[in-house]
Amino acid sequence: MKIESIVHEAINDTDRVITTVVIDQVSSQCILARLIIKALGKPGIDNDLEMLGSGDRWMIVWTQPKSQIHQTRELITQAIT
Repeated sequence: MKIESIVHEAINDTDRVITTVVIDQVSSQCILARLIIKALGKPGIDNDLEMLGSGDRWMIVWTQPKSQIHQTRELITQAIT
């Protein structure tokens, strides 16, 4: 699995951002889901995580407190390695 892109978009009048990560070369979406949930927490309970995609390209979207892209990259890299 390889990170294709990471984008942060500020949510107006909050201290939160919408984070979108695109991951390519996904061999198993089930494994990806387990790894991401382990890193970010359970969707609907710990966060508002959404995963969209098919085949070997997936997009993960969630909100989080403002952070820097390198922190997000480290978190996702740890999750998928």
